[in-house]
Amino acid sequence: MKKEIISVVLLALVCALPMKAQQLPDPHFENWSDKFKSDVQLADWHGSNVSQVGSKFTFMYQKPGRTGYCAYVTDRSIGIPKLNLGATGPGYMSLGIPWQYLKGLNLNSATAGTEGGIPWKYRPDTMSVWIKRVGPNTDKEDFHLLFYSWIGTAKSSNYKNKAGGCTTTERINEESDVRSATDGNECGIDQPVKQVAEGWYRARAKYNEWTQIKVPVLYKNDGKPTMCNVIFSAGNYPAFRANDGLYDGNALYVDDVELIYSSKIDKLVINGKEWKEFDPNSEKVQTYKLVGANDVKIAGYRGIGTLTNIKGEKARFNGRKLDGQEMTIVPGEINGKPWVITVKAEDNSSTHTYTIQIKN
Repeated sequence: MKKEIISVVLLALVCALPMKAQQLPDPHFENWSDKFKSDVQLADWHGSNVSQVGSKFTFMYQKPGRTGYCAYVTDRSIGIPKLNLGATGPGYMSLGIPWQYLKGLNLNSATAGTEGGIPWKYRPDTMSVWIKRVGPNTDKEDFHLLFYSWIGTAKSSNYKNKAGGCTTTERINEESDVRSATDGNECGIDQPVKQVAEGWYRARAKYNEWTQIKVPVLYKNDGKPTMCNVIFSAGNYPAFRANDGLYDGNALYVDDVELIYSSKIDKLVINGKEWKEFDPNSEKVQTYKLVGANDVKIAGYRGIGTLTNIKGEKARFNGRKLDGQEMTIVPGEINGKPWVITVKAEDNSSTHTYTIQIKN
């Protein structure tokens, strides 16, 4: 009997603990293998390595990290003597599969990208990444830290090539087909998808010491994703489809990636109108002036903002409405007891409680 009571108590304690935050596979980059058959490679991530026409070129390497090992990706010059071909290739890593395609011996037909990702159903608010960025030309090209998620399956058969035209090659869930607002496929998308979220940080900068970068994740809609992908790039990918604008030796160290789930409200809407004075950081009583209404309808939103796409245009992300599992409301009274809004992070890691006094 005592053993049964102890088991019940332990089970109750376990259930009361917060859920473990939903994270990417091998976020500390410790699981390496020899799958590329030259340099060891991450088992769960993929480097932009090239293996064709009897030649192999490695762009992702294992290095001593901030903790344990880290991933190191670098732009590098490559040459394939059999094709009399020389170029600088982009150094990046991804949960999806990097691909390259050349039609025959026509160098101008060269195109490249990233296909696919991993099954995913969560909605993080920030991606935290520890990086070092080094190289001789860090002031001439951007590095990229990218998270994006979507619903459905994208398909296309033409992609922008080195010469600025389109090369025919069929791909599924190609990065430029999913990210239509920020790095869209200029050659057309045969079967579009519903992109849910995107977090994208890029900068022309050098970081000689380990530096934490926090990338806000913005939302296009309320959808719950089915797939996601992450790309960490040393240089101008994903901004170029082939190999223009890349600089040999620019490199990126990446370690200790963490997805952060928030319990704050970015925007509070009362009766269809945004409350501009609402303070998302305060759990003190806040007072709202109600005009021309006798009832109160409240909605909270998160993941709102804009990104500048590769053409320099602004892409607007309107955010997502918090659902009933994330936000609960205990109604109050106008000119009486306040409304109490409780918001919890999607992974149950934190909770915020907002108290709103509504007066007319």
